[in-house]
Amino acid sequence: MFRMKRKLTKLSLMGETIRIGLVGAGKMGTGLIHQMSRINGMRPAIIVDEVLDKAMNALISAGVSKEDIVATSSYHEAELALSKDQFVITDDYTLGYRLPQIKGMVDATGNPPFGAIMALESLEHQKHVIMLNVECDAVVGPILNMIAKENKVVYTGSAGDEPGAILELADFALSLGFELLAVGKGKNNPLDHYVSEEDVREEALSKGLYPKILASFIDGTNTMIELNSVANALGFVPDIPGCHGVTTNPKQIADLFTLKSQGGILNRYGIVDFAFGMAPGVFAIVTSDAQEVVELMRYLKMGDGPNYSLYRPYHLTSLETPITIYDAIVDGEPTIVPQHGQVADVVAIAKRDLKAGETLGGIGTNCVFGRLIEHEIQQAHNYLPICLIGKKTKLLMDVPKDGILTYDMVELDAGATIVELRRRQDELGL
Repeated sequence: MFRMKRKLTKLSLMGETIRIGLVGAGKMGTGLIHQMSRINGMRPAIIVDEVLDKAMNALISAGVSKEDIVATSSYHEAELALSKDQFVITDDYTLGYRLPQIKGMVDATGNPPFGAIMALESLEHQKHVIMLNVECDAVVGPILNMIAKENKVVYTGSAGDEPGAILELADFALSLGFELLAVGKGKNNPLDHYVSEEDVREEALSKGLYPKILASFIDGTNTMIELNSVANALGFVPDIPGCHGVTTNPKQIADLFTLKSQGGILNRYGIVDFAFGMAPGVFAIVTSDAQEVVELMRYLKMGDGPNYSLYRPYHLTSLETPITIYDAIVDGEPTIVPQHGQVADVVAIAKRDLKAGETLGGIGTNCVFGRLIEHEIQQAHNYLPICLIGKKTKLLMDVPKDGILTYDMVELDAGATIVELRRRQDELGL
């Protein structure tokens, strides 16, 4: 990490700054702005939000003088402001990727349909894209990664997000020569598949969250989506639909995550999962066939084997995103990318009896929750990925509670970028 600090300090002394455009001034975006304000050589030069006051307040709370903030949708005014080392706030997301001073775009919206639009257009304008929008990555990440390569830029998920933290742990294990058997994340919230945004509104607002977001945490959809991105990056799949989701702890999980023939719970290795008792951390289960390594792991009090758990007890969400910004823009390296294509999918399950004609609310509402399954199963049954549900998605037939939705049960917004990208992705077999 001193490498990053040294290089950024050198760039700063040379009068160079990595300028990025940030879309979304919510909890994650504001945290990133504050963290970047403490890093020489890196700057959130353009903040995009539908509510300009949110973008303004985020910058001011990070120590930026109001006189140094320019609110505009004008290309020329924004370009002039950046030339004066001022900050720009705008409700026009295209401004960021159109300006040559901006090297990369960060999506901190959590809005899958918008994320697909922003990522596609940014990549086509040869801007690096850093996604805190894992909901978008989980469903169309493979084709966005292909488009990034065609335009010779980087498409990546973020360090600090649990998928990025899992990949860093997996990379550590593989780089040391361990065999990687399973990876996963801790789950902090209780699990209730049928919870709605109305059920958690008061709690969500007290935590500074949108009710839909907290509902998606509790109903398990967020966990499934995050593991979907990990699956696409490693080529791993859930051992069973929806994963095991056991209750355990860092010392016991390695024994639990062994094959059934070894006394554990797994049907196979090469899997993603989640566990209660491990939050807010991430884990990797590894093994080695070298007796010297086994003996040394025992000496290091890592257990008796045959499997061992590597555990990181924290993830700092958007506070770690500057690492990914640096790696992508300076070194051309992603933190997490769906290099194995779409190997898993989070499909939509009815939370209640749904009636034909209803407009589905999507993630975190009282309509559907998500379950992670293998992509081959999704394709074989034509199941509907939950992240494709938009504001205009209408139900064409009744669906009973716990029923899995299929494409022919809904009328998607055919003109939506995310729907078109997924169609092309499936046609290409990515």
